[in-house]
Amino acid sequence: PSPSSAPPPPLQPPHLSEAQQELFDDIVSTRAGVVGKEALFDEQGGLRGPWNAEVASPHLGKHLERLASAVRHQNSLEPRLYEVAILVVGVHWRAQFEWYAHERLARKAGIAEAAFPLIKAGAPAERLRGVLKPDEAAVYSLALELMRTKRVSAPTYAATKAALGGDDRRMADLCMTMGCTAHTPRLIN
Repeated sequence: PSPSSAPPPPLQPPHLSEAQQELFDDIVSTRAGVVGKEALFDEQGGLRGPWNAEVASPHLGKHLERLASAVRHQNSLEPRLYEVAILVVGVHWRAQFEWYAHERLARKAGIAEAAFPLIKAGAPAERLRGVLKPDEAAVYSLALELMRTKRVSAPTYAATKAALGGDDRRMADLCMTMGCTAHTPRLIN
């Protein structure tokens, strides 16, 4: 990238303001156990992914971190469901970091191994039926349709809602998870 389009340089102690240091410490304490230190830090000890940009603007970045934390800890969806949605968003935005950070989490959540190459290729939803569990396949179908068309059809919405037990909160949490996730590639791509 040209100097004007380059991301901010890695921000790390001791070259941080008080607000930046506070957010840096919070990110390290909450994320290291989730994504692992190899995903969290670059070779020089700076934060990878969206976290460097968040630390560059700590007053806004702390709110993105709160939202991301809520997606993980207050979501009505099981991790296997929201991780499928996160992977679809990452593939759509060609966000290598998103895939890198969440592929391991999706495996840990129980997503079938055979699903990963299909999700990464953006395979049609029909190809994931029988590979993913029915509710995972419904989430994949909705996420893929939303990413490709910027809309969700009434039949896809109804099928996904039924697969998620007819629960409006679970549908809202699915959409908010995808919205939250979409900020990451926009910060780092």
